[in-house]
Amino acid sequence: MATDRPLGNQPLATRPSFVALYGNRTMLVLLALGFAGGLPNVMVTKVAQAWTSAAHWDVAAIGALSAWTLPYAFKFAWAPLVDSLQLPLLGRLGRRRSWLLASQVLAMAALLALSLWGPHAPDTPDADAHNGVFLLLLLAAAFFSATQDIVGDAFRAECLEPEQLGAGASMFVSGYRVAFVALGGGVMLAAGTVSWTVACVAASAAMLLGIAATLQAREPAQNAGARPGLRDAVVRPLGQFWLVWGPRSLVLACFVLLFKLPDQMAGAITTPLLMNGLGYSSEAIGGVNQVFGFGMTIVGAAAGGWMVARFGLVRCLWAFGIAHCVSIVGFLVLALAYGATVKAVPAAAPPIWPLIPVIGVENVVIGMVTSGFVAFLMQICDRRYTATQYALLTALMAGGNALAGKFGGMLAAQLDYPLFLVAAMLSGVPALALIAFVQPPESSGPSKSA
Repeated sequence: MATDRPLGNQPLATRPSFVALYGNRTMLVLLALGFAGGLPNVMVTKVAQAWTSAAHWDVAAIGALSAWTLPYAFKFAWAPLVDSLQLPLLGRLGRRRSWLLASQVLAMAALLALSLWGPHAPDTPDADAHNGVFLLLLLAAAFFSATQDIVGDAFRAECLEPEQLGAGASMFVSGYRVAFVALGGGVMLAAGTVSWTVACVAASAAMLLGIAATLQAREPAQNAGARPGLRDAVVRPLGQFWLVWGPRSLVLACFVLLFKLPDQMAGAITTPLLMNGLGYSSEAIGGVNQVFGFGMTIVGAAAGGWMVARFGLVRCLWAFGIAHCVSIVGFLVLALAYGATVKAVPAAAPPIWPLIPVIGVENVVIGMVTSGFVAFLMQICDRRYTATQYALLTALMAGGNALAGKFGGMLAAQLDYPLFLVAAMLSGVPALALIAFVQPPESSGPSKSA
C-alpha cells in the first residue's frame, strides 16, 4: 500500500491556491454528482418533514421519520457488492458509473411514487394504512439513495489526489446544497402556490440532471482490471482498517458516530421548530432556510475546502467542531425570545429578519464542517476498498442521524425546544475530546494501489 502524507502535514509551499484547487473539470463533475446525491436525500429528510408538518403530524412522529432512513446507516451491508460486482447490460459504462446509473434511476422511480402518494393528516379515516404505505415508499427511496451514496462516495475518493480531498468534498457538498434548494426550498415555495404533490413530482424529475452527469463523467482509471471476489470485498476492507488502526478502531468509530451529532440533533427538529414552534410559513422557510441558507453553505464549503488545504485537516477539525456547537445558539435565542414551544402553534410568526443571521451562521458552519469531515473520511480509506470502507464510516454517521432523529423528537417533546437545543450543543463535546486520538499513522491514507 502506498504511503501518503499524514493529515495536516503538507508543507505550506506546496499547498495549492484557491483557483488551482477549484478550477478544473473534476470539480465540476463532483458538483453535478453531489446534486444527484442530494436530491433523494433531501426528499426523504427535509421535504418529508415539511410535508408531514403541513399534514399536522406531531413533533414525535416527525422526528421518528429519521428511523425510516436507516438504509443510510446500514449501507455498508451491501457496499461489498458495489466493490466486487459488475452490473449486467451496463458494463460499457464502467463499474462505478453503471452502479451510479442504476441507483439513480431506481431512486427517481421511488421518489415519484412517494410524491404521488403523500402523507395524510392523522385524523383522516384511512390515515394509519395510507401513512404506512407512505413510510414504506420513504424507506425504498432511502435505500436506493443510500446505494447511490455508496458508489458516489467511492467514485469521489478514487478520482481525487490527496491535496484535492478538501476541495472535492466541498464541491460535492455544494452540489448537495443545490439539490436542497431545488427540492427543499423549491418544493416548499411551490407547495404554497400549487400543491405538495405537484411540487414533489417536479422535483423528483430533476433526478434526470444527475443521470446526465453520470453519463458524462469519466470512470476512474483504477477501476480497470480484475476486481476482488465478494468474500475478499467483505473481509479485506475490515482487516485493512484493523491493520492500520488496531485497537484505536473503536475510538475512530466513536468519533465518526459523534462528530456531526449537534447538527443531527438540531436538524431533526429544525423544521417543526420553525413551522410549528415559531409559526413561520413554508414559503418563508423555503426562502430563508433553503435559498439563503444554500448560498451560505456554498460559502462555508468553499472556505472549508480551502482551509483544509491551507491549514491542515486536524486543525480544521478542531475549529469546525467548536463552531458546530456554537452555531446552534442562534436557534436557542429565537426559541427563547419568541416563546417557541411544542405545546402550541403561535397565532403569528416572528419577523423574518431575526431568522436570517441564524440561518446564515448555521449554514456557513455546516458547509465547513461537512467539507472537513468528508475529507477526513476519504483520507483514511484504502482506495482498493473505497466503497466498503467509506460506506462503513458514513453508515456510522447515518446511524447517529437516525437515532438522533428518532430519540431527538421524543426528547424535544419532553424538554421543549430551548432545553433540547442546549442538549444538542453539548452533544458535540465528546467528539472534540476524541480528535487528538484519531490522527492516522504515517502509513495510512488513501492507497493508490489498484
